[in-house]
Order: sequence, then structure tokens, then C-alpha cells
Amino acid sequence: MAIDKGRAAELDHMVRKMGGIISVFEIRSDPVGNPRFSAFRVLMDIFHSMCERSLKEQKDFVDEMVDLTEEEAEELKAAFEKIYGKPPSSI
Repeated sequence: MAIDKGRAAELDHMVRKMGGIISVFEIRSDPVGNPRFSAFRVLMDIFHSMCERSLKEQKDFVDEMVDLTEEEAEELKAAFEKIYGKPPSSI
């Protein structure tokens, strides 16, 4: 179901705010020196990308998220392993 113009503007603003938060996370997490912690950025990037795609497809990502692409699924698995030291299937 297509979203109306007002809601699309709200969601676009939300996507922009999330992008800003992700940028700040990168700046603040890099000096920590823990690559496991910094890998959370990958998870945020994937989520942000999915929100952008949802918006382009006229979907309200708060209620209905698009599916992961194969590439995103692989990146997500790799980030999970980097963070927790085991594959997602192990939990």
C-alpha cells in the first residue's frame, strides 16, 4: 500500500536522522579500538539501507520492512560473527 505524501516526508526525515546517528556512531566508535563493537555499524548500515529501499517502494518501514537482499544477509551474518564470535545459527 502506497504511503501518503505527509507520511513519506516524515519517513524521509527519519531516514536522514538515522543516517546522522550512524555517522556519529562511526566517529565515536572507531577510537574505542574494539573491532567487534565497531561492527555494529554494519548492522546499522544494513537497517538504514532497508529503510531507504522501503521508502523508495512506498512502504512505511515502521510497519512493513522490505526483505534483506542476499548481499545484506551475508553482510549481516558476517557482522554477527564478528561481534559475537559465532554464527547466528548457533543461538
